Amino acid sequence: MQAIFPEQLASSLQQRIPPVILLFGDELLLQHDCDEIIRHTLSQHLSSAPEYQRWRADAEFDWSQLSQQQQSMSLFGSFTVLDIELPEAKPGKPGSDALVDYIKQPNADQLLILKGPRLKKEQLNSRWFKALAAAALQVKIFTPKRSQLPRFIMQRAQRHQLKLSQTAAELLSNWFEGNLFALEQEFIKWSLLPNPPLIDEDQIYERVADSSQFDVFGLQDSIAAQDLSQAIHRLERLLDNDVELNILNWMLQREVQIISQLYLNGQHGLDSQAVFKQFAVWSSQQPAYSARANAHCENTIKQMIALAERIERAIKGERDEPVDVLLYHLVVLLSSPQLPASISQQLGVFSHVESDFWRHF
Repeated sequence: MQAIFPEQLASSLQQRIPPVILLFGDELLLQHDCDEIIRHTLSQHLSSAPEYQRWRADAEFDWSQLSQQQQSMSLFGSFTVLDIELPEAKPGKPGSDALVDYIKQPNADQLLILKGPRLKKEQLNSRWFKALAAAALQVKIFTPKRSQLPRFIMQRAQRHQLKLSQTAAELLSNWFEGNLFALEQEFIKWSLLPNPPLIDEDQIYERVADSSQFDVFGLQDSIAAQDLSQAIHRLERLLDNDVELNILNWMLQREVQIISQLYLNGQHGLDSQAVFKQFAVWSSQQPAYSARANAHCENTIKQMIALAERIERAIKGERDEPVDVLLYHLVVLLSSPQLPASISQQLGVFSHVESDFWRHF
């Protein structure tokens, strides 16, 4: 299987149209780019516009359609594109069988495109994926990392003949992280303005709203990186988008439990491997967790435990307290173990609930 990145797709297709193209990844904007590149390339290579068959292969999808389409001729005798979305990247046994059969004798007048979210190890080792490996072109679609976003956004603006200031690119990185499709819409609107000026922070504040999107694991990444401003921004966006509080609470409680138990083990000279095993912490993450636990003091550990308990009770309706305020305080403590004492004391106002867990100190 040939594996390339989106920016290499156009040149690769100029050399050869493969029987199968795999577009798997979590960045919808880049997946859309690949769709447009394929469409444009086919229009250049074919004498007439291709016929498209688009299917969403959910649990009710009839995979026999793939076999039927493979064996049939196009209604107009033209090239056919079979565009199949796998929303879970799991075709199931019927789909796996159909894909394996398809690739054994692909139709020369057809292109099969499979698309969906980022593939995990189990999918990469699946029967259907391995069967496609020899003939398919795989496009690796990765979401740009936060550190890469300003440069990515500057390049994206240039595609629309727009100019951004560096501070504008940084601001847009914060506001559109996790939602680059919305950023593309903003660029399209800006590009329609007559003689669009250099886009700076003032124009962004005037014209654009924060549209960044995250899941709770994005917040967890910020906490792990000890990036306080990023963690606060991501928590704010989660709350604005009505995150499921029980899921958010589960993640934060897990962080508190790991850090507090590692801290206790360190104080008593105990091995930490039992903690890592209990919470299924990957070996690559273990040094960072240990370093974060060692950076805390007894007082902040107590505050975090108390805050976690109050959040739990507030979500359940057992206490009439502002859940969002408690969440912000807990995220600050988790993300900044070396807070100045004055700030730590202010946060401690929210951390006076007694805990049975404290008896271990």
